[in-house]
Amino acid sequence: MNKTISMSIRVSEEELDKLKRAAIIENYASYSEFIRRTALKEADKIIKSNDIWIEKRR
Repeated sequence: MNKTISMSIRVSEEELDKLKRAAIIENYASYSEFIRRTALKEADKIIKSNDIWIEKRR
């Protein structure tokens, strides 16, 4: 079983409202789940892009 870790971020009220609104639009159970999944998607995209860049340099 993977160990889970709690994280916190600071956002303005305006940013929090945007995140909550996007979570509702995308039908997520909570805005924290929206943030987690969106961050993981972005991380995957960045890692894949970096891997492609490294392969091209070889």
